[in-house]
Amino acid sequence: MEDLKSALSTLDPPLKHKIAYSDQTMLIELWDPEANASVSRLIEPWQYQNRDLLHVIVLHAINELKRKGSRAQLQVLPLINGRKMEASDFTAD
Repeated sequence: MEDLKSALSTLDPPLKHKIAYSDQTMLIELWDPEANASVSRLIEPWQYQNRDLLHVIVLHAINELKRKGSRAQLQVLPLINGRKMEASDFTAD
């Protein structure tokens, strides 16, 4: 969980983020206040248990923000380290 929070924090500025949970489902919201643009992704356990897939989901969300006018940079996020995530990695702090 801290890896994901750290990765998303590297996007600020210009992007802000919020992570929320419902059972084991994770909601990631990204927004760019300057562009008045936002996106969200509802991520199921089978998706976030694979760091490569989670990385692609986040990059697609950033790309969608760029299409909406954000100046966010597509960059390598520090999400991939070869370890699959477990549901326990995503407990609310």
